[in-house]
Amino acid sequence: MMSFPMDLLSPSDRLAEHRYQKLLRLQPEFVWREFGDGEVLKARVFFPPEHKSEDSVPGVVFFHGGLWSSYNVVEFVPWALHLVSRGVACILPEYRMPVNYDVAPRDILYEARELWAWVRSNAVELGMDPSRITVAGSDVGGLMALHVALPDVPKRRRWFRKAPPLPPGPACVALFRGIVDTDARIADRVLHGMNEEERKALSPSRRLRKGLPPLFASHGGQDRMISARMTEEFCREWTKKKNVGHYAYLDLADHSYYHFNVNARYFEFLLSEWDTFMVEQGIWEEDDGVDNVLLS
Repeated sequence: MMSFPMDLLSPSDRLAEHRYQKLLRLQPEFVWREFGDGEVLKARVFFPPEHKSEDSVPGVVFFHGGLWSSYNVVEFVPWALHLVSRGVACILPEYRMPVNYDVAPRDILYEARELWAWVRSNAVELGMDPSRITVAGSDVGGLMALHVALPDVPKRRRWFRKAPPLPPGPACVALFRGIVDTDARIADRVLHGMNEEERKALSPSRRLRKGLPPLFASHGGQDRMISARMTEEFCREWTKKKNVGHYAYLDLADHSYYHFNVNARYFEFLLSEWDTFMVEQGIWEEDDGVDNVLLS
């Protein structure tokens, strides 16, 4: 576990958010799901410079947070801007939420898997390596990323039955104060209407097993909405199952620690930690000296 004691906060910049919206609109747009009534869900893709469809670069799918109450796709634009300079393509998708669709929490989680299926089936055409695509997210976005990576709990368990094989999944999971347990108090805000059995079946903490992809988890120690201890314990249990995991702990950071325009120093620290971890796992190439394009 790494600790980052610095607490030099910079003020949140609303102008930056408008800038990120503009940058997002400039990226290539793809329809990943279309409904019978003509409604569509889109994904914006940030490609590395001079990217070609014949390439085979690693990628990251970012599920935004906001507790399913607000569209916050732009929160990962700064991450995408940096990662494309590292040769990593980034997908920022839309997904349905209760604020404007009649959709239940279970439907949203399974929609994350539908998006993953779209990414996997179109990766080669997009110039991405299907075996090197990571899923990442914050709060409910972290829950969605874990739903993509973790197998369902079998309805019936028999001692003589082997565990079902894992479906083709992501190369890695990255959590930025993600919701990892549906029993947590914060989960009550997003999983309303679910009975206890349904919540248990969907809880990432109950679905851990051997053979999962590497996990990069991070959290701010001063987060009052989602417990950092919960993330730490989840990462510990992940590794107990003989999976690879890394926990980046920022002890004086609060709930919004991973936003570039909140604290560039925390952002830089997380980038370095995540980058090192991904290179060690053989998912990203060695850094060839590219500077952080946001801090340069």
